[in-house]
Amino acid sequence: MIVGSLPQLDGYSWLHVLWFSSLGILFVAISTVSLSMVHHRIRQIHLRKIPGPPNASLVTGNLKQIFNASATPFQDYLKKTYGPVIRISAFFGESQLIISDPAACTSILLRDQDIWEAPKWFTEVNRHVLGPGLTATTGQRHRKQRKQLIPAFSNNCLRSISPLFSRITQQLRDVLGLKVVEGPQEVDVLDLLSRLSLECIAQGGLGYTFNSLDLDSQDNEFRRALKELFPLLIRVPVPRQLFPVVSMWPPWLLRLGAKCIPSAALHELVTTTAVIYAYSRRVFDEKKRLLERGDRDFTNQVGEGRDVISILMKMNSDAAEQDRLSDEEIIAQMATFFLAGTESTSTALARILFLLAKNPEAQERLRHELSSAHAGEGELEYDVLLELPYLEAVCRETLRLHPPVTFSFRICRADTSIPLSRPVQTAQGAMHFIPVPSGTTVLLNLPGCNRDISIWGSDALEWKPDRWLVPLPESVTEARIPGVYSHQLTFLGGRRGCIGFRFSELEIKVALSQLVRCFRFSPSKSEVIWRFGGTTWPSVQGTTTFGPTMPLLVERIY
Repeated sequence: MIVGSLPQLDGYSWLHVLWFSSLGILFVAISTVSLSMVHHRIRQIHLRKIPGPPNASLVTGNLKQIFNASATPFQDYLKKTYGPVIRISAFFGESQLIISDPAACTSILLRDQDIWEAPKWFTEVNRHVLGPGLTATTGQRHRKQRKQLIPAFSNNCLRSISPLFSRITQQLRDVLGLKVVEGPQEVDVLDLLSRLSLECIAQGGLGYTFNSLDLDSQDNEFRRALKELFPLLIRVPVPRQLFPVVSMWPPWLLRLGAKCIPSAALHELVTTTAVIYAYSRRVFDEKKRLLERGDRDFTNQVGEGRDVISILMKMNSDAAEQDRLSDEEIIAQMATFFLAGTESTSTALARILFLLAKNPEAQERLRHELSSAHAGEGELEYDVLLELPYLEAVCRETLRLHPPVTFSFRICRADTSIPLSRPVQTAQGAMHFIPVPSGTTVLLNLPGCNRDISIWGSDALEWKPDRWLVPLPESVTEARIPGVYSHQLTFLGGRRGCIGFRFSELEIKVALSQLVRCFRFSPSKSEVIWRFGGTTWPSVQGTTTFGPTMPLLVERIY
């Protein structure tokens, strides 16, 4: 009835006019995007001089080779073959750079960090998955959030939560002891470590408990969601670069669109993000009620008001209105802490135990240091723990050789040039700096810089904790790697450097101080391989799924 009542326009209905108008708008939009892409490719033409792998696909370039769960060997091949500056092909022939040159990294992370920002697709992915937190914001908004959070990660705050970490690790020690009470047993250590990290970030970061180390909590949906999120992001079929386009849609339409796409991984991702938000919201609402009721109720919670988010919420309530973070921003920080603090720390700790299992002499040496430092049954105090030289060396060397995160993305907002420590050799001669047009994406290769033979020496690819017990080579100090941690890019640097790396380091050291002292770890009969994702994670070779797991043979000795 409505259609029939539309007026006619020279033989055409208004529906025809709307249809042809829509087609015209779509044609103009596609033409505009295409012309923009062509213009950008022309401006990037000099980047094609830089050595790199042959283009594998006209549509996706080399991206599928670099970003899949089994991509680590190909990533290592690129660094070995092409060096610290590599050109790759991205969507429809776009040139991107993989960089591990320290001078270039310094320029991007420190000197010219106002020009280099996280790509829009990266911040939009994080905004939809975690909310408007640190990893999803840029510019002034990011700086405001970071300013509010920094005091919560001071040495005094970490010193106050160190005993809390010890109590949580004691609970893990008891759980693990029950599993091996009848003698050495093969145990999925990663499962227990992810429970430990979740409980440490819950209690130390949020003043909350999920009782993650209770034996009856195996089916906790929140812990499972955190564990599965990174593998799911790798499996999602929709190119993440499309997020800036679809981010303009309302959330309900995004969820509906995701359900219409025939992808089990995408459907799981929608469910997983909903679970993470729901739990974060629940914790926030409870803490907010306690804060409104007064300091006494607030300090009677699990973290006694000394956890990261409690400090943030109290500071936020006292701040000037223009400096305050919104409720959604604080909830997003909580979700970010849950994910980053759980997965990166648990995989780093798993990697240390994995390497100690493969190097029993190093394990015994660390055990001797820890046992000597303990006074009776008491736990190590914060300052004593940080001063143990071999424990520090084991942590530094593992994080250098195997950073949990492989790449960090940046895109330049203005035409610039990148200086190089060593020139790039091209067919036309040596390039001492790289002119980069605006809109170019760079992937900072964190392990590539951490393992550079020209910086760290001929044994750079070997796990050698002893390198940290003697003065480092001049080549390391002269490289001036712009990281916040120990001449490494493991925790990045600059304004987007990991704000919680000391929190993670403390958790790792407290866990090792008890687990290595009380248990002996040996390799499993199953071959463990490490997969690539948002963080690297271990799985068992030959299994039909890529599920995170790391079996080790565990024996109680104390």
